[in-house]
Amino acid sequence: MKRDDLNNPSYEEETYSKGLSREDTLEAQIRFVVRAYSEGKWGDFERGVKALHVLLPSEVRQKFDTLDENLSPEGVEKHYKFFEKIQDTIETETNMIWKRKFIKTYE
Repeated sequence: MKRDDLNNPSYEEETYSKGLSREDTLEAQIRFVVRAYSEGKWGDFERGVKALHVLLPSEVRQKFDTLDENLSPEGVEKHYKFFEKIQDTIETETNMIWKRKFIKTYE
C-alpha cells in the first residue's frame, strides 16, 4: 500500500466502519500486558491482566477468579501464572483465529 492510499477518504471510511473483532481486541490487550511485564511496569501489568480477564469470552472468563492487586514480587508472580493460565486456555479451548494466520504442519 502506498502512503497516498492512507489519505484516501474511502480508505478511512472502510477502516473505521468495521469494528474490531474480539481477536483483535484480545491481541491488543495481550500485547499491552506483555509489554508492561517486559518493561517492569508491574502496576500496568496487573491492571492489564485484569482487563484481559474481562475481555475473554464468558465461557473462558468464568473459569477464573480475578486476583487482587499486589505489587510485591509474590503478587506479580501470581498475576504472571494467572496470565499463563489464560493464555493456555485461549489456545486449547477456543477456536479464535489470531490475525488470520494458520500454522501449517507437514508430514
